[in-house]
Amino acid sequence: MRASMIPNRSIPLVARATARLATLPALLALGSGCSVSNLDYATLSCERALDCPAPFVCVAHGTTGVCVPADQAVSTSDGGACDTTMVLFSRDVQPSFTARCASGGCHSPVNPQAGLSLAAPGTVARLVNQPTSPDCNAAFPNVVRVKPNDPMNSMIWRKTSDAATKCFDRMPLLPNSLSVIAPCEFSKLEAWINQGAPDN
Repeated sequence: MRASMIPNRSIPLVARATARLATLPALLALGSGCSVSNLDYATLSCERALDCPAPFVCVAHGTTGVCVPADQAVSTSDGGACDTTMVLFSRDVQPSFTARCASGGCHSPVNPQAGLSLAAPGTVARLVNQPTSPDCNAAFPNVVRVKPNDPMNSMIWRKTSDAATKCFDRMPLLPNSLSVIAPCEFSKLEAWINQGAPDN
């Protein structure tokens, strides 16, 4: 027997009904007082932090990633967990820029690449809602260095994630993008942008 089809839909009605029934336990759990943290989002794919409901974080590699419980997030070099619940630029993001980009790197205060120094102080003012270099802007018009609440439309996120929509080279240039060599640092940068990119 052939399943009835609804016009302009390629999925049979029976399959759609079965898929909807599969979501019923999650809906019942939410309705019964369980919080989002009681549900399993560990295998949910994501592209940015907003794709993962709290208390989960998106650990991205390139342009895709996986939701990970914040308390079990990416291991850091000291064996701790990557806490992205409340990121402070001065504590969580600037040290990464200083160590990987500004101290003798491409974005030091002396002759910085693309005219962008990532050395403190004043880094936030040089990033948030600021245009990219003329060459980068020609390749990707109207994409600013950091667009608050929108990592994927922030060139620094594109370059540190090695997204296909970045202009020129990834950041850092060697040995690989930040999302690969330091996933926690990348997650904190992404969270800071999602939290409105404040100068804190």
